[in-house]
Amino acid sequence: VTFLGDVSDEYLPAYYDACDVFILPSSHRSEAFGTVLIEAMASGKPLISTELGTGTSYVNIHGLTGLVVPPRDPASLVNAINRLLSDDSVRKEFSLNSRKRAEEFTNDVLNKRVLEIYEKVMSAPSEIRQNQSCKQEQV
Repeated sequence: VTFLGDVSDEYLPAYYDACDVFILPSSHRSEAFGTVLIEAMASGKPLISTELGTGTSYVNIHGLTGLVVPPRDPASLVNAINRLLSDDSVRKEFSLNSRKRAEEFTNDVLNKRVLEIYEKVMSAPSEIRQNQSCKQEQV
């Protein structure tokens, strides 16, 4: 394990390519989404992250793109790391799934989803939109 500190965006892809497993062992909910997980998935890396009740477990799906362990639980983290490092087939499966999942977070896909939501809202009958607007004003 090497702690690198700050790495410039220019060099990040090389570091992702060099690692066998990407680990995000956050212990605080301030890690709201885990964009760094998506970056690692785009490089086809299996992930290990912690369950924080935030978006990190939405990004890293336990048993599909990697493993999710409890925060502040070194034994669980060690077990997850050892499992992935000792099982080439699982690591390769998670790698393939990670790369595929990363495609769900591209700008094109996210922009399409937002436009679909706007279209759905705008195609609703005006009385439904009016009722929704009134409910929001009451809140």
